[in-house]
Amino acid sequence: MLITTSNIQVRYGKKTALDDFSFEMEYGEIVAILGPNGSGKTTFFRLLLGLLKPSVGQAEIMGGSPGNLHTLSKIGATIEMPSLYGNLSALDNLKATSHRRGISPSKQLVELIAEVGLSDAGNMPASKYSLGMRQRLALAQALIGEPELLILDEPANGLDPAGIRWFREWAAEAPASRKLSILFSSHILNEVAQIAKKAVLLKEGKARFTGTLDELKGPGSHHLRIVTVDISSAQELLRSKGFNVVIEKNALLLDCLAGQRQEITRALFESGLDVLECASLEPTLEDRYLAIMGEDA
Repeated sequence: MLITTSNIQVRYGKKTALDDFSFEMEYGEIVAILGPNGSGKTTFFRLLLGLLKPSVGQAEIMGGSPGNLHTLSKIGATIEMPSLYGNLSALDNLKATSHRRGISPSKQLVELIAEVGLSDAGNMPASKYSLGMRQRLALAQALIGEPELLILDEPANGLDPAGIRWFREWAAEAPASRKLSILFSSHILNEVAQIAKKAVLLKEGKARFTGTLDELKGPGSHHLRIVTVDISSAQELLRSKGFNVVIEKNALLLDCLAGQRQEITRALFESGLDVLECASLEPTLEDRYLAIMGEDA
């Protein structure tokens, strides 16, 4: 196992940033930590890098404790805003990063600049970079030394649509071409759905869901749209049986388990409420995300 945390709690004074948080990640995976600002994403990354200690619980990364030199030498990371020398070019920034890490500069740095799409920046100082360009350079910094794990904090922040597409395509190939595992954070569901296979939904320091995106869709559930001869009476009946039913555009909308559809239609027929239409509407990822995280996520 690449990363394992068990019942982690991190507190800042009276504020709990992570609460009973358990997590597992295997080698070669692309995993997203998804949640609104302040949900604990960056706190978790800082913990994995040894920048803070948990108040309660245990964490293990690459078989060792977070923050030890052997482990850190195998990790590339970007946390919060990229830290760059504004007066230096992309190449000189990478040389400075290599020096800090005790890695001899090589032609790999020029290749990294090309890989992240900054070859055209030439000798432009980083102070003149857009946020998207800074994010690309930060990724190049994280890739110095050919790490086994990338930890990326909001890597698509500031990228234009073309840049987001580039990052998505790069991330899809990197695990195989570079033998990389990628752990990244985001607050954009569509971005996550096109990059990761596994996600953690984090809100107020608690994991509300952990699993694959297919599991997030909830294949065992149905979202039904029902039209009957008496919408109001049908809503009252189904609510009395424990279903959460809303009326929208002269139809009933409700969620149920796969085996409950027949039970619902039979109950309506037995009550003299003829069903004119009953259709399954497969929930989207957004539907499931909002159902788990709430409308304010």
